[in-house]
Amino acid sequence: MAIIAASVLGQFKISYPSDLRCESFDALLTPTCRWRNEWTTCGPGDELDWVRAKNSWGIREGRTIFGTNKTASGYYIISGTMKKLHPEYSAMLVSDPLQCQEGDGLVTFLYWTSPSVKIRTCVRKPGAGKIYEWCSKDYTTGDPGPASIVIPENSLNEKENIAARFIGDGLVTFLYWTSPSVKIRTCVRKPGAGKIYEWCSKDYTTGDPGPASIVIPVPHVEPLMELPKETCETIVCTFDHGRCLETINGSGWKIADDAVGNYHTGIRKALEGHYAYVRGPGTRTLSFGKFKINREAELEFCFYRAVRRARLAIYLTWDESENRTKIFESNEIDSNPHEWICDGIRLSDGDYDSVEFAAEKLSNEYSYIGIDQIGLTDPLRGISMCTKQLENASQMRAIIRAEHESDASGELFNSNGLPLYISL
Repeated sequence: MAIIAASVLGQFKISYPSDLRCESFDALLTPTCRWRNEWTTCGPGDELDWVRAKNSWGIREGRTIFGTNKTASGYYIISGTMKKLHPEYSAMLVSDPLQCQEGDGLVTFLYWTSPSVKIRTCVRKPGAGKIYEWCSKDYTTGDPGPASIVIPENSLNEKENIAARFIGDGLVTFLYWTSPSVKIRTCVRKPGAGKIYEWCSKDYTTGDPGPASIVIPVPHVEPLMELPKETCETIVCTFDHGRCLETINGSGWKIADDAVGNYHTGIRKALEGHYAYVRGPGTRTLSFGKFKINREAELEFCFYRAVRRARLAIYLTWDESENRTKIFESNEIDSNPHEWICDGIRLSDGDYDSVEFAAEKLSNEYSYIGIDQIGLTDPLRGISMCTKQLENASQMRAIIRAEHESDASGELFNSNGLPLYISL
């Protein structure tokens, strides 16, 4: 590994967007990278450095640390720590200064973050430390992206782009000295709101010099719109129970909870409970019917295939449209094929006619593909968008079933304890 040092071009200004392209991070005999670690010798900066690496981590390690099977390829940079750090500690990757920007700019990159870590892109004046003129939203889920961030045209005339890795948030600390009758406090306000504050801490009048440690509460956010119950019941499927089991009939897919097929080309193990599988030859499609997405969602799923050339494809059809669009296709098989692979695809809001999971290029009866754990997840928070809807539906079904069983088994008894039947 090698630490990412300052650009060999010094602090020459960036003239063209292509100057910021960086794929090998100054590896030997590769193009110069105009990004560097933050300089911390002359003032406050960051606390961690980025280092260049090659040869990615394993799939299992990535699934455990980053929550995704996708790994980096070629050269990449990484930053991290083995111990707990202050919530505001960060690792900053800084570009050479940009000249006056004409029009909006677009920054794209792949990223991998462990839990509680966030990454964002900021704009600052050269050498301004952590005093930013503008910052993007935080990226905490959806690894590995790509992140596509639009930098507004007027964010700053001469600026540096900062890609920063943060650990935690919401804590302000400082030293203070106050004379009698003077008080100091920390407040939160909307930009340009003057002295109209959304929240303020207690006043500090004694205890000099502190330090004051103030936890800023998470601001109130209106509840996010829930997905329709009908959508959740149509799409979410663990193949243990639910409406999705009806789609199996006549599809060529079957249900299993253990290994199927031979050891080399079959499915060696279940992921969790039951799963759906299909064997070749040919193509088999599992289709889920009409549904509505009222805000952006992540369609998540897991699949298993151990035969080269066999693939899983996902197709989407919008309501009142004849166009069937492929939104996902599994990659070529790797050196460790006998693993369940979990992935996800973003779905924009709208009305959909169907989503189809197609097992394609199954060359013979020894070719297998399995799928499991189909769900809809909030792309920002990384949690299920259907837990509440499905729990309510399950409770309602249990009540109806109990009432039905009570009606079916109800009898009248006379004083001797014998069944009493009334006929008219």
